[in-house]
This record gives sequence, structure tokens and C-alpha cells, in this order.
Amino acid sequence: MTLRALIPTALILAAILILPAAPALAQEPEPAAAPPREAPIEMVAELAEVLGRAHAIRTICNGDQDSTWRNYMLNLMAYEGGGGGRRAALTDAFNRGYRGQNRDTGACTANMTALEAGIARRGRELSEAIARSYLN
Repeated sequence: MTLRALIPTALILAAILILPAAPALAQEPEPAAAPPREAPIEMVAELAEVLGRAHAIRTICNGDQDSTWRNYMLNLMAYEGGGGGRRAALTDAFNRGYRGQNRDTGACTANMTALEAGIARRGRELSEAIARSYLN
């Protein structure tokens, strides 16, 4: 068989291999997945501010080594921080809560445990509301 005789056979073989893929190339691309849901920033920022307030009380009474509430904030940032403006808003809210509580509370007093418990209750209310926002 000559090379000239092999060319039509090679073209037919190439067509057989390429044509089944043609419909796949003509299909519309799948729509992009919906972006992940986020809780309303107002609620999450308020929770961050509450965490900042609780952290301030702990550091006033127990010293800077107590990171209990700060660790909660780090977890919140991991789940809700996202990027850019959202992360910055949460950081600002935490710092605002921390500074405000430090300003309002100069020293550790006997009522600090009750004050921290009240702040923690508000944090729990906000956490539950944020969780419900994902279910709606």
C-alpha cells in the first residue's frame, strides 16, 4: 500500500475519533455554582463586638494570657470572615467592643462575672440567630 492510499484511511480514522467529541464541545457550559451563603454582616459584626467586650473583661480580670473569647473570635473569623471588607468589618467590630469595654471598666470588680455572663448570653442569642439565617 502506498502513502497516497493510506491518506484516505487516516482521514476516516481521524474523523471517527474526533466526531464523537464534537457534540460535547458544542454543549453549553454548566452554570457557575451559587456563591456560598453568608450570614448578614450586621449580625456577625455585632457578635464580633460582643466577643471583643467579653475578651476585655477577661483580660482586665485574668491578664492578657486569657484568650478564651479571642479564640472564639478567631473561630468566627475562620467561618464568617471571608475576605476583604467583611473580614475588616469583623476585626473593627471586635476591636471596638474591646476598646469600649476597657473604657467602661477600669478594674476587675466583684460584678465582673455577672457582667461577662450577660455579655455571653447576648453572644449566644446572636450565634443562634446567625445559625438560623443559614436555615432560611
